[in-house]
Amino acid sequence: MHVIQCADYAGPYAGSFVPMLVAAASEAARRGYGTTVCLSDIARDRAWLSELDSIAEVRFMPRSAGNGAGVLASARALRSLLAATPGPVVVHTHFSRFDIPAVFACTGQRDAAVLWHEHTPLDNAPGARLRNAIRYSTLGPLVDCILCVNPEIRSGLHSRGAPARKLRDFPNAIDLRRFTPITAPQRHAARRALGLAADGRVVLHFGWSWHRKGGDLMLAAAETLATEPGLVVLTVTGEDSPAARLSNQVQHPVVRRVAPTNDVTALYAAADVFLSASRAEGMPFAVLEALASGLPVVATDLPMLEGLLSGLPGAFTVAAEPDAIGAGIRQALSLTDRELAEHAELVGARLRSSFSLDAWATRLVDIYEVALQRD
Repeated sequence: MHVIQCADYAGPYAGSFVPMLVAAASEAARRGYGTTVCLSDIARDRAWLSELDSIAEVRFMPRSAGNGAGVLASARALRSLLAATPGPVVVHTHFSRFDIPAVFACTGQRDAAVLWHEHTPLDNAPGARLRNAIRYSTLGPLVDCILCVNPEIRSGLHSRGAPARKLRDFPNAIDLRRFTPITAPQRHAARRALGLAADGRVVLHFGWSWHRKGGDLMLAAAETLATEPGLVVLTVTGEDSPAARLSNQVQHPVVRRVAPTNDVTALYAAADVFLSASRAEGMPFAVLEALASGLPVVATDLPMLEGLLSGLPGAFTVAAEPDAIGAGIRQALSLTDRELAEHAELVGARLRSSFSLDAWATRLVDIYEVALQRD
């Protein structure tokens, strides 16, 4: 068997997604299978490519706009790769861009299986629902398995025509070797590098998808915290975000924008609290990575976040409104060093039992093998 992973991913840092690809390729290699990772060509300059090079062949494909010509071009590229790959093949796609090309490329290939991996929350706008219904009702039956990172996505896909027998809950994993409890020297160094006061109080927010990540809620919540002494809210955004325009125009009393970096662990190290103000989520790597780093987390009360964080000490789910978010941040900041250490130990045990990379990769390659055993 050979595995082709197709991922429309070009984030500035490896986080936990790239280690997931590495873990899957490592488990496949342990069983005697090869792996090719196909990425959008916008990922060509990413520093994390070296992590993949050691375990898999890495190829690049043009990132089309998703129109018919682009889909066919991607399908032809995949078809050529399949023709040059001997033996049974599993094509596993992430983040939707290569889903339809994979089905077209594998049509008529009896020894090829297709897995779609749905990481992103569904768009409920009427036009998006209609496009989804056409896609999942017509192409869903041709896919061997659709992996869903949370039950909401699974039920949403089923309501839009995906066959129930094809859908499978499959939460993501995180890299617990990369994300470990922050030490005092690490925090001091990270704050010095960012120009932050060593004794300040820092809240970290990721806002690169500004509306979905609740950037406006973060800004409004920050206003309720303006009188808190020494408090800074770091929001990681691109140059075109409202936070960037704000920082270019006027010095906000609490919020400071920082550009995306390939060293996300340094951002966690600089923080005291992680804020997820999201309006929708798939499987939020950042929430789990922050917890693994020993940070308390304040998150809006999305059903999937409530389920994910239920029973975890140091995790606070709050209503998606500024006063509630501000109150949650104050509560998280009030935790003592002893409470934080106890929480980190308990959370670490939960994460190791439920979200380890090795166990996730074992389950995934088991699914590959079953997919190729179909009649």
